[in-house]
Amino acid sequence: MIIVTGANGFIGRYLVQQLIDNGDDVLATGSSDKSKNYFKDKGIPYETIDVTKKEDFDKLPNSDAVVHLAALLRIDRDKHTALDYIKVNGYGTFNVLEYCYKVGAKIIYSQTHSDIDASKDIIISEKTERAFTSSHEISDNVYPFIVGKNMGMDLIMAYDNDGVIPAGIVFRLSNIRGYGSRDTRYNCVFHQLIQKAINGDPIEIWGDHKTVRDMIYVKDVVNAIIKAINSNTAHGLYTIGSGSGVTILDEAQAIINAFCTKKQSKIIFRPEIKEVRTKNTIFDISKAVQELKWKPQYTYEEAMIDYKKEMKKMGKGG
Repeated sequence: MIIVTGANGFIGRYLVQQLIDNGDDVLATGSSDKSKNYFKDKGIPYETIDVTKKEDFDKLPNSDAVVHLAALLRIDRDKHTALDYIKVNGYGTFNVLEYCYKVGAKIIYSQTHSDIDASKDIIISEKTERAFTSSHEISDNVYPFIVGKNMGMDLIMAYDNDGVIPAGIVFRLSNIRGYGSRDTRYNCVFHQLIQKAINGDPIEIWGDHKTVRDMIYVKDVVNAIIKAINSNTAHGLYTIGSGSGVTILDEAQAIINAFCTKKQSKIIFRPEIKEVRTKNTIFDISKAVQELKWKPQYTYEEAMIDYKKEMKKMGKGG
C-alpha cells in the first residue's frame, strides 16, 4: 500500500494516476471532501485527513510508503497566517512521521528550492547550504512558508538518521513545469509565452538572455518518486532537476515549436531591456542518477509537446 498526501495537488494527481497505471495499491488523501469526487470518478480510494490532527491518521491502513506532498503553498500566502504554515508544513509532517513510525513505512517528501534560492552556488547539490531570503514583505508569510517546509525536512532527516523509520527521503526539487500547476494564478512569463505561441503573437526576449535555470517536467518528478518508493537503499536528501539549464530563449523556442500551429510566433530581441532573470541555477542530479537509477526522460521541448497533449486531454485546447 502506498499513501499519497496532498493527492489532489499538482504533483499528486500525476503521481496517483501513474501509480494506478503501474498496478500499485494506492490510497489518495487530502484535506478536502471536495477532492473525493475527483478520485471517486476515477475509481481511486480516497480518505479525507487533516495532517495537523493526529487522530485523523487512525483512519489510515498500514502502508509500506507515504509520499508526503500535502503542504500550504507559498502561492497562497495571502490566504494563510504564519501559524498556519508552521502547523501544516512543520507539525503536519511530524504527524505523518509518527504514523510512518507506527506502521513501519518509508516517507518521500517534496521540498521546494526556496530554501537555497539565495545561495551563491550555480550548481545546486545535496551539499548546498541553506540560504534563503524574500523579496516580499514579512507580513506576506513567505518566511513562515520556507521555515515550515524546512522544519518538515529536518524532522524527516532526523527520523532517517536515527533509523526509527525504514527510510526518510527528501527531494529538493528544481523549477517544475507541467500542465495543471498553480502558477497560472499569476499569469507568469511562462504562461504568457504559451498563450502568445498559441495565438502566433510576437515574443520579446529581453537583455542578453544568457541566464540559465534548471527546469524539470512533472512526469520526470513522478518517475523519480516512484524510483524512491521502489528502492531498498535510498535515504536522505536528493536534488531533483533536469541536470541542465535553459535560457529564456531556449524556453521560448521550445514553446513556439510545440504550440505554434497556425501562425509562427516571431522572436523579437530587446537587448536594451534588462533581463528579469539574473541568477544561474543548475541542479546536480548525480546522486539520484547513481542511487535511484533515475534520470529525466523529457527534454524541455519534449516536455512542452507533452504539456500540450495534457492541455488537450483536459479540453483546454492549445
